[in-house]
Amino acid sequence: MDKFIGFFRNVTILLFTGALIWSYAFMASQVNYRFDPAGDALGTASKNTYFFGAIIVFLLANVVCSYFTRVLKKITTTEDGRGIRNRSLKKDLINWIKGFAGVLNLFFSLILVFLGLMNMSADYNIKTLGFYVYLGPVLILSWFFYLAVILGKRRS
Repeated sequence: MDKFIGFFRNVTILLFTGALIWSYAFMASQVNYRFDPAGDALGTASKNTYFFGAIIVFLLANVVCSYFTRVLKKITTTEDGRGIRNRSLKKDLINWIKGFAGVLNLFFSLILVFLGLMNMSADYNIKTLGFYVYLGPVLILSWFFYLAVILGKRRS
C-alpha cells in the first residue's frame, strides 16, 4: 500500500503540472475564476496571478503534508504502544497523509482543468462541467472517511 500511495502522489504531481501548463497556455490575459449559475464570469484576475497563485497553493499544501509526515516519522513507537506510539497506527497515518497530499493534488488539478475549460471556450458551461466541481470534494470526503476507518481499527 505504501508504494501505491507514493506512486499515486507522484502521478498527481505530474498531473497538476500538466494541468497547470495546459490551462495557462490556452488562457487569455485575463482569467475568469468566479462564475454564476448561468456560467457568466463574476471575477477576473491576470494570467500571471492565476499561474503563481496555483503554484503557491500547490506548494503550500504539499509542504504542510510533508512536514506532518516528517514529524510522525520522528515519533518512537512499539508494537503494543498506545495511541500514536503504536507502530501500525503511525505507519497507517503516514500513508494517509501521503495519500491526502495526492488527493489534494488531484483536487487542484481538477480545479485547473475546470477553470481552463471555462476560460477557453463559450461552448462549455457550468452544467456540462459540473462533475469537476463535485468530484474533488467527494474525493476529499472519502479520504477523511478512510481516516475514520484507520482510527477506528482495533490495534494490539
